Amino acid sequence: MKLGYNWVQGPFELLDEIGIEYFVDRLQADGRDVPEFLLKAINNKFYINSKSGLSSLSPSGNLKPIIRPDGVLRFSEVRQTLKAINSNESASWFEYEGAAIVEFHSKANALDSGSLDMISDAISESEKKGLRGVVIHNDFQHFSCGVSLWSVRNCFEKNDFDALDAFLIYFQNTMLQMRNSKLPVIAAPVGMSIGGGFEVVLHADHVVGHANSVMGLVESFMGVVPAGGGCKETLYRWSESLGDDRKGAWKSFMNIGLGRKANSPQEADALSMRRANDVFHMNRDRILTDALSSIETTSKAKARNPLALSGVDHFEEMLQWLTTNHKNGMLTPHDVTVGTEIGRIMTGGNCASGTIFTEQDILDAERSSFLTLAQTQETQARIVSMLDNGITLRN
Repeated sequence: MKLGYNWVQGPFELLDEIGIEYFVDRLQADGRDVPEFLLKAINNKFYINSKSGLSSLSPSGNLKPIIRPDGVLRFSEVRQTLKAINSNESASWFEYEGAAIVEFHSKANALDSGSLDMISDAISESEKKGLRGVVIHNDFQHFSCGVSLWSVRNCFEKNDFDALDAFLIYFQNTMLQMRNSKLPVIAAPVGMSIGGGFEVVLHADHVVGHANSVMGLVESFMGVVPAGGGCKETLYRWSESLGDDRKGAWKSFMNIGLGRKANSPQEADALSMRRANDVFHMNRDRILTDALSSIETTSKAKARNPLALSGVDHFEEMLQWLTTNHKNGMLTPHDVTVGTEIGRIMTGGNCASGTIFTEQDILDAERSSFLTLAQTQETQARIVSMLDNGITLRN
């Protein structure tokens, strides 16, 4: 049922959540037959933690340890046998097989300060404990659908852009902490990892994904830019892939400006979203096992060297492209505003060609553009429209 319908929980797990006694009472109240198995389970659960681990209730009424084939491991089952080392409303982290496992569990696994707290704490404490590494994974429908727009909205409605800036700095620093930690950090995404969720994936040392993973930086649709290192990583990856900083800037401008998504690992490869050593599996039940086993063979990603950005002439080419496509009806006025900020990040804006930008310079440019856009009425209207009506506003 889980594999066929992509359910997070199977029917008997759902019954445990609903409450077996409540379910039986409803059946009886409706005059429906009650299976004998349900009557046997009425004072019990179908899945129970026992000394041997997670056990299931057999038709005889006895507990039977769950034994999976080698390599099959679902964190939704494993976590029932574990106690979180640290936890809040947005995320938790656990110790398992000598590694830390960070799990997001907010609505749509949207990222906020609480999510970042758990990533940061898991890395810091794992270093102190001498753990093998850190795996960021969850067994829900989606890995993460991005940064919480409610958090952004709360800041602009209070006109508290200092708080928004502080959050963006914390986000960027947490991503760098993942990269700079002496421990390997593995991302194991399933479902969607978009926006800020994909920025987490981009800063992992290694990615073990699902064949149906959807990845991409889609912030432009909300009137902002990736500001957790997404613009920076996209620029570096395209520049490395093409061996040309100028061509890399143009590809990055187009990908982020148009909010391009990859609906499979193969599409992600074509968009420079994956490293050569990143892997994927058809069966999501084998992703966590592979992530844990890959810790010892994963090499740490290196700090980014400074880049020579393409400068003002290239920036003006991008502005001309935006103007032309606005006149042709392909872009809205605010698309042009957002695209201008993306072009400024990728080229350095009004600087001479070849001007050297450090990794931190590019991160600062991301953050500056995000804050600039978040203060516009058009971006605020897009965010409110999505949160209140579920509609992507084209203004």
